[in-house]
Amino acid sequence: MPTLPSMPAPAPPPEVRFVLAAPSPYTGRFDATRAGLGIALELHRIAREHQLPLRIGFRALPMQAGRPEVAALLAGPPRVLVVGGSTWSQGSAAPLRRLFELGGEVSLQGVRATAFATAGGAHTGGEMVVLDSLRSLMAQGALAFTAGQRLMVFSTDERLEHPPGQFTDLDCWAMGQYARELLLQAHAGSDPPKTAALAGRLGVDLTYYRRFPRQLEALGPQAKAVCARINPLAAANRPGLAAVASALDRPAPEIRALFGP
Repeated sequence: MPTLPSMPAPAPPPEVRFVLAAPSPYTGRFDATRAGLGIALELHRIAREHQLPLRIGFRALPMQAGRPEVAALLAGPPRVLVVGGSTWSQGSAAPLRRLFELGGEVSLQGVRATAFATAGGAHTGGEMVVLDSLRSLMAQGALAFTAGQRLMVFSTDERLEHPPGQFTDLDCWAMGQYARELLLQAHAGSDPPKTAALAGRLGVDLTYYRRFPRQLEALGPQAKAVCARINPLAAANRPGLAAVASALDRPAPEIRALFGP
């Protein structure tokens, strides 16, 4: 009796993996983790809106991690790797440097990689943190990219109109723009015209400043919604991100509730 050829198994969805090196040695807050959550919330929303399959992974650098633990954070390389850390003395803070010092022998050949940073102020070295991270990622073979003409640095202090540790609506709007770039990179193929068409569909524009919002109303409701979900996690009387960060790489992390159904 003739047999029908078996259908090939569907390909798994591409993974965008966040590896977060926190807390900040200045404040003790998990600002990079909260920024990563904001970006991921927007990534999750936009992927569903455009019906693009995607897996979002969160992994936190354990405080006492050794080489095996760091290698495990990067093992089974994702399609897109997003590294987040904080600033120390106009450069990378110790947790972020430990990530690269202990994980530098892990091959990231073929992985698309990017980085963001949190900083106390707008001019305290966050750009150097991003650039250092990109160079380290490239040294491991990754294909590094940024959000067009913008380096993703989120300042959380040294502002008169906002309490320390709070992201602004504009910060959360920028997280959404970054999420669009991550989604594009996750689904970009080897055909440049098709990738350009997907960029147009997702609203990814390399010259982001041409559509930079000039009024708060232009940020849209999503920016406020994201800030409302990640800003309370900075408060000392909340569960905080110490417990959350330690749960990010577990099978059923506490943070999953942020994503809703």
